[in-house]
Amino acid sequence: MRHLALVKATVRRAGGEESRSRQGRPREDMLKCSYRPPDSDFYCWRFKIWYNTLDCAYRTHHRSFDGCRHCSQGDFNLKTRRHDLIVPRFHPRS
Repeated sequence: MRHLALVKATVRRAGGEESRSRQGRPREDMLKCSYRPPDSDFYCWRFKIWYNTLDCAYRTHHRSFDGCRHCSQGDFNLKTRRHDLIVPRFHPRS
C-alpha cells in the first residue's frame, strides 16, 4: 500500500532577496482596488478591497455576512481586535 508523505518545498532566491510579501505594502498593479479610504488599515484579499480591521472583526464575530465565513484574515483581525468589540454595560442602581 502506498502512503502519501507531506513535503515542504522551499525555493531560495538568488542574492538573498526578500519575498514580495515581506517587503511591506503590495504593489499597486496587484491590487484590484487601489483606492484606500483614510480609516482602512488592511487589504482584504478575499474581496480585493481596503477595509477597516474593526469592521472585519465585527463581521467575523457576529457572522453577519456569509462571504466572510472561514476567513483566516477575519480570524486574525478578530483575535487582535476582540477587546475593541467589548461594550461596557452599565446597570442602573435601584
